[in-house]
Amino acid sequence: MNDPALALFAKAPLAGRVKTRLVPPLTHEDAARVARASLEDTARFIVPGVAASWTLFLDGVADASLRRLAEETGLSISPQEGPELGARLKAAFRALRAGGARRVLAIGSDSPTLDPVRIQEAIESLAVCDVALGPSEDGGYYLIGASGSHESIFDEIPWGSSSAAAVTLERARALGLEVRLLAPWYDLDDVASLRRVYEAARPGSALRGVLEDGLLEKLDFVSRPASDSRFPA
Repeated sequence: MNDPALALFAKAPLAGRVKTRLVPPLTHEDAARVARASLEDTARFIVPGVAASWTLFLDGVADASLRRLAEETGLSISPQEGPELGARLKAAFRALRAGGARRVLAIGSDSPTLDPVRIQEAIESLAVCDVALGPSEDGGYYLIGASGSHESIFDEIPWGSSSAAAVTLERARALGLEVRLLAPWYDLDDVASLRRVYEAARPGSALRGVLEDGLLEKLDFVSRPASDSRFPA
């Protein structure tokens, strides 16, 4: 039985399709390198830190580099299915439950410095509650999990807005589901959050290597302090 099961959601890191909020000061090709490195760090540092069955749900085609990364880190690869994020999450959760998982969780590839302990906390909480939700500072969420068939929490969510997490929480509670809220974290969305990721990057981080290979000057990271944004109460 593959319980718990983790879905890692990501886009194929193609220029012009990923991290467009980093352009400018980066080029689309630079932004794609950042996205690829963020996915690699998630696979190499977060996936091994959580004992679970992991699947990379990819929007796009896995190139040879991604297939090698998946093989090296024990990730299986499945396509995202559905016209928008809610439908794609539903499909992924149902597929993993069909494979025998009672507890299913999803994270994105945009939080490469996330401590795997937070994911383990969510897994453990799903032994006693229905939904686990990790809000991100921009109003979305970096993690969502459910124990059982509760995919209706993904219906009519304003994806990409600052109210996505709040609406999801409201919907879950309206359905009578018990929700465990995790501590907030941040996504790699823009230059300010990229600065935070760079300063918190683990030794050997692919993202640190990419940024130090000619991108720091474009980003003007030389002497500015890290930003200190907070998830609103």
